[in-house]
Amino acid sequence: MKRSNVIPAILLVIGTCIAPAAAQTAAPLAGEGTTVVEAPATAIQPGTTADEPSSRPQTGQHAYTFEAQLADGRATRLNYLLFVPASYGQDPQAKWPLLVFLHGSREAGRDISRLQRAILPQIVEENAEFPFIVVSPQSPTRQRGWYPSLDAIEALLDTLQTELAIDPDRIYLTGLSMGGYGAWALAMDDPDRFAAIAPVVGGYFYSAQQLCALKDKPIWVFGARLDRNVPLRESERVVSALKSCGGDPRFTVFENADHDLGWELAYRTTELFEWLLQQRRGQPPVRMSD
Repeated sequence: MKRSNVIPAILLVIGTCIAPAAAQTAAPLAGEGTTVVEAPATAIQPGTTADEPSSRPQTGQHAYTFEAQLADGRATRLNYLLFVPASYGQDPQAKWPLLVFLHGSREAGRDISRLQRAILPQIVEENAEFPFIVVSPQSPTRQRGWYPSLDAIEALLDTLQTELAIDPDRIYLTGLSMGGYGAWALAMDDPDRFAAIAPVVGGYFYSAQQLCALKDKPIWVFGARLDRNVPLRESERVVSALKSCGGDPRFTVFENADHDLGWELAYRTTELFEWLLQQRRGQPPVRMSD
């Protein structure tokens, strides 16, 4: 497989920006323990309409809290990081791809600074023109991983798609370790939303019916041969099950890598982001050479 530092190369292929967005409905976190304003069920603040955005989002990466009432009546509260590229808004007609990143167990909790140390938030901090809007929710707890937060994430994505100029056919999903399990779970729970998914050093306790619903979706799975946290067989099991129902996922195994090096290689030394940008919802997967 080609191993090159993909981040600088990606910055050359970006040719789109996005239109001014509606007012954000969650206030930036000023620091640990701060309070935030509500995120109502509608994505537009009172007194504005979708055709009359009241402000643009902040560019760069900032911390927010999303608060809303879910369709079943439950209240939800979810901290997240939102990255908006520096050139956002320069072309009022253009749309941006959205990348959803689910972290591992080490970043779970209420301390947003933990999430800021995760690999993809670090990458976007280093690249002001990273060619995606990136949302990184924070799981409030390690217990049951991402499963209790799936509905909240879907509600957050609904809101962001209303507030920001996001291309609905270029929404991508990735996650590492616990977030790799979460990426499978979220994709199975909301399969029509995502153009492609990339689980990294993770696995999933799936039902065959749910998994087979993803068989035609572009999927790139990453595993590490020396991984003692999430054994490689976890990824192998899901890949094998996808193939058994007609899927053709791309599968990369880093032979001399453990758990942490596995995700470093996946996010920093492969063409993962270039591959994601080639995928469109509802279209056949675009293959790239290994």
